[in-house]
Amino acid sequence: MMPGARRAYDSGLIAAFVGSALLFLVPQFFFIRQSLLPNLAPDVVSDTLSLENYRAIVTDPFYWGVFGRTIGLSVASVAVGLLLAFPTAYMLARIGSRVVRWLIVLLLISSFVSVVVKVLGLTLLLGTDGPVVRALHALSFGLWDLRLLHNDASVAIGLVQYTLPLLVMILFGVIQNVPPSLEEAALVHGASDWRAFRRVLLPLLWPGALAAALIAFNMNMGAFTSAVLLGGGRVLTVPIMIQRKIILETDYPNAAALSLLLTLAVVLVNLAALKVRPVAFAATHPG
Repeated sequence: MMPGARRAYDSGLIAAFVGSALLFLVPQFFFIRQSLLPNLAPDVVSDTLSLENYRAIVTDPFYWGVFGRTIGLSVASVAVGLLLAFPTAYMLARIGSRVVRWLIVLLLISSFVSVVVKVLGLTLLLGTDGPVVRALHALSFGLWDLRLLHNDASVAIGLVQYTLPLLVMILFGVIQNVPPSLEEAALVHGASDWRAFRRVLLPLLWPGALAAALIAFNMNMGAFTSAVLLGGGRVLTVPIMIQRKIILETDYPNAAALSLLLTLAVVLVNLAALKVRPVAFAATHPG
């Protein structure tokens, strides 16, 4: 490459980087500043910077409960999602046939479907007149009056459905990179299926599984549609509280503070998971 062309290329890269950085940082600056302005009345914001919004949230047990529920639902959904995704991804990675390609295509298509469409499908499936409730009602001879919607369980099911295709695809790629001969060698040398999985496969999959879990957790923490439609207003999560602060109370500063605290919670959980990673790896790979 000619020196002049090289300089132009480097200048273009620098300009693109600076532009992207400004596009991200400038809105964040105003966002953070908004969270430091107390809301005096609907659409009336003080000009004095203060930590009042954060103090009001941190000292209120109600918000602690909302954050706890949001984190709990996210963690539980990731755990269930991993339990469902791993055998599916393992089967897809180890069965070499054309059927696998079509299954992967279906997974990709499902990930492109709107979340609203998926959630509406779950609403019809789990509703009072849905096939699941009717079947359980018939099996219990009418003794069980089940409600599968508008509770934590229905929101968790929606979150699992939301992240499951992503978990399967990530684990599929990770498992594909592990030669089957490693498992076969362990079995030949007398290891049980469980021991071969725990001592051979799991240590190799752990970094990828942790990355998949963290991505799914981050998505769940910010999920709004599933909580609104499947929770029916009875399951309050942080994204729903942010929406209510903006739409119902016109309290943008408090909504901004909630958003930043939600981001902080996600960052802290991710950092804690990365700290735990070496300990968990050592536990799955002793000696």
